[in-house]
Amino acid sequence: MADETLSFEEHRKRREANASTVRCAKCAKWIVATATRCPECGVHFQGEAQDFADPANETTSHGTPKWVLVLAALLVVAMFIGAISWK
Repeated sequence: MADETLSFEEHRKRREANASTVRCAKCAKWIVATATRCPECGVHFQGEAQDFADPANETTSHGTPKWVLVLAALLVVAMFIGAISWK
């Protein structure tokens, strides 16, 4: 067995860089899904943050709610159909 020193800070950075994120149920800040406490507002979860995530607040990676993107796509389709039928 090798005598290897493990850096907790490096482990935490790797874990957070690769972890999925959810919004805190209290303050809505993005936090690691497996967190048991929000580092922003301090609320403690009985379990993991992902267990308390509100699917209605689900957003894309850019922060835009998915329903806004769906509505925009529907408007574009409606405009396209209107342009075709106009001729």
